[in-house]
Amino acid sequence: MHNDTLTTLPQDVIDLRAWLSDWYDIAFAVGYVYPPFKLDEATADRLEGYFKAGLTPAEGAMLFFGVVH
Repeated sequence: MHNDTLTTLPQDVIDLRAWLSDWYDIAFAVGYVYPPFKLDEATADRLEGYFKAGLTPAEGAMLFFGVVH
């Protein structure tokens, strides 16, 4: 018998993955990224910081791809 409790991800990881998926959908819709998009570790860490700070995926996309003054 398979024990689902051994393979269940923590809720914060599930939430982060959903946020990243929404971020990608928004970034693609706006034209910031095109498939195939490879998420490297540095980018993932940066986006996780946006998630932890409470930004929406749309805010994260604007911040990530926005022009730095």
